[in-house]
This record gives sequence, C-alpha cells and structure tokens, in this order.
Amino acid sequence: MKKSLILKAASVLTMLALALVVTGVPAIALATVDTVEITAGGSTTIRVGDQLSLSATINAPPSSATLTDPVVYSWTPTAAGTISMSPTNAASTTVTGRIPGTQTVTLGVSDADTTTPITDTIDIIVSPMTLSPSSVTLATGASTTLVAANYTGTVGWVSSNTGVATVSASGVVTAVGSGTATITATNTPANSAPAQSQTCVITVPTVTLNPSSQTISTPSTATTLTLTVTNGGTVIPAGTAVTWSSSNTSLGTLSSTSTTIAADGTSSITFTSNSSSTNGSTTITAVVGAYTRTASVSVQTSRYLTLDGPSTLNASSRYGTYTLTLHNSDGSVVDDDTSTAHWSWSSSYLSMPSNSLNDDRADMENGQAQIQLYARYNTPSSGTRLYAWINSASDDRVYTTIVITGLSSLPQTGQDMTLVYVFGGLGAALLAAAGVWYGIRKKRTEA
Repeated sequence: MKKSLILKAASVLTMLALALVVTGVPAIALATVDTVEITAGGSTTIRVGDQLSLSATINAPPSSATLTDPVVYSWTPTAAGTISMSPTNAASTTVTGRIPGTQTVTLGVSDADTTTPITDTIDIIVSPMTLSPSSVTLATGASTTLVAANYTGTVGWVSSNTGVATVSASGVVTAVGSGTATITATNTPANSAPAQSQTCVITVPTVTLNPSSQTISTPSTATTLTLTVTNGGTVIPAGTAVTWSSSNTSLGTLSSTSTTIAADGTSSITFTSNSSSTNGSTTITAVVGAYTRTASVSVQTSRYLTLDGPSTLNASSRYGTYTLTLHNSDGSVVDDDTSTAHWSWSSSYLSMPSNSLNDDRADMENGQAQIQLYARYNTPSSGTRLYAWINSASDDRVYTTIVITGLSSLPQTGQDMTLVYVFGGLGAALLAAAGVWYGIRKKRTEA
C-alpha cells in the first residue's frame, strides 16, 4: 500500500514538472527547425552567364511557433568554379553559371535552439555553348553556315588558316584553298562569366595530278598520269567520276576518257605517244567534281631545231652571236656536217658584219651553225625576229625575238624605209629622164 502511494506521488510530481517546463519556456520547446526545403525560381539547368534564384522554405512545428534568433543560413556548392552564389548567408541567393558542369548546392539552416543545422541539397547543371556541325568537308568555293547555340552574350569567329577557309561575323564559312582549318567560335557570356569556345574542323580536299609535266622521246611509248584526292570526304568520295581529255590528240591517245576515284583516293590513265615521229605538246585535263587539274606532256619523237642567242642588243652590246642546233628526239645534238643552214631577218634593224663567222653561217658542223649580227636601229617594243632552218624545210623554221634599245630609231614610225629609198630613187630618175627629154624636144623645136 505504502509503495503504491509513493508511485502515485512521483507521477504527480513528474506531471507538475512537465507542466512547468511547457508553460514556463514554450519558445524553446516548440521553435526548433524541423525541416528545410530549397525552392528554385526556374529550371536548375542554366547556361554560362545565366542566373537562377534559390530560396529557403523552413518548417518549424507547430505553426504557432516562432524561430529563436539568430536564424543562420548557409549556401555552399560542392566546389568552386562552376557556379557563383551571392549572398551565401541569407534566406535567398542568386546562382550564376560560370563553367559548364554540375554542382550540388547544400543549404543549412539553424536557429538558437537548433543543435545541428537542418540541410537540403539541389543539383545545378551549367550547360555549355554548342557549335554545329563539329566538322565539315567543303569543295573549294563552297560555303556553309555554322550554328552556335545555348549561350548568353555574344559570339566571335576566327579561322586558324584563312588560306583554306574564311569565316564571317555571322558564322558563314567559305572554302578558299586545299587543306584543313579550325573555325573557333568564342562566347563572351553575360554577367562577367568566363569566355567559352567551341570548334569546327573544315576540310577542303586536296586534288593533284602527277606528274605535272613530262617528255616522251620515243614513238608508241605509254606514260601513266595519276589523279590523287586527299581528304575527299563527302565532296569527292570513292566512286566519284573523273573525266579525262587531251588538247592535242594528234600526238597520242588516252587509255580512257572516264574513270572513278578508287578507295585509296586515286584514279589513273595512260597516255601513249603515236607511232610516227612527231614533235609537240599536249595538255592532259582531269575533271573531278568542282576540281580541274592539268598536266603537260611533251612529245619529241623526231629531230627538232633550237635557236639560241641574246634576246636584247643595245649601244654597249651591239653584236649578237646566234646558234642553230639540230637535236635528236631525246634532246641530244645530231652529229650533222652535211645540212645547210638558212637565215632570215629584218635588214633595217640588223646587219651582218664582215667576218669569217658569217662567211660560214650556212655550214652545219657537228649539228650546229652560227651567225653574228650587228644592231643598227632601235626596234619597236615587240622587237624583230631572226629565223633559221636547214636545207629546204622552211616550214619547220625556228625563230628568236630580238629587241634593240639605246640606238637611233628608223624614220617615221620606225618602219623599214627600204621601199621609201627605192621609190625615192625611181622618182629622182624619172625627173632626170623628163628633164633630158624636155631638153631634146626644145633643141628640135629651135632647129
């Protein structure tokens, strides 16, 4: 019985003590922070330079309770750099995107009666500027527009190689030459965020035709010409048709006028010189897509002449020695002592000095003949020609152009006055004859 009374008394005393606590210090018992939530004022995915508002919502039961000052707020990102936050100790903060990436922001809230801050977290994604396409192949002369997106502020453009591709202020890229160039778009974001860049690689195919020049010195000889495409991409892919042509079909034939680009980027044909002895040159042309490439083939399968000597004569150097040479088809000099050399030039501008060299000008010795000429008058700017040939083959003559300066000019327009002198002499002779005839008639009349 006594024990039961003691327990009842203890229970009453405990209830009284609790009542005193509740009624005496209600703020301490009811105002402790229960939960906190972060409220975002928009999407949590932002661009570099964008801003986002975050606010703290605090739950402290019951609803009639009040927080005990001081209430402390703490906004903390997991790492510095991706975003910036200001302020970091208030109920609301502004987040600025600075570098592409993801940051977890932790909010901690406590009051004077909160033993450990209550926290909440939110992930902020800062998305980068984009540039499309990231690579493109263009034919020379073609253009494309690059598109920059997902940025704030302004974008500037620059090409790493303006000899390959240029870019305008609006992102229009134009291919101007073979090779590769990197186009860089640089964004200067809003709100003083750091600049960001994206790139696009521009490839302009390189197309070559080799060999670019060659000489064939034997009839019925084949030579191979190869068109090579590097970095053809979608502009000149494997299987693209190639059209071939020759500017002088009398010198030889092509193995084909139409081929395709192989998987290794090449396409070849052969040119075969004709079976007869012929001299001349032809231009081989290959056309693939928007590209035209040429190569020169010289066909020297018969003997030929060359004429060498000074191309200019003047007051201080009025003599010129000129050499006519007979060559074999391979370029070697013919050992010829029997042929006769012939020469022709404008005598008004040039003359032959009397010397032994000119006495022998018609003789071929070891495949060569020489003449020496003397400059008399200035030539027109176009100069005068010296011609030479051997035997009776005047249709196969060769020539060199000689310009004479620093001397006196021919009368009038510099034309040859030989005919003027001839007709002047004839006129004088006719006048003299008329005078004689008149004298004879007069004597007869007086008689």
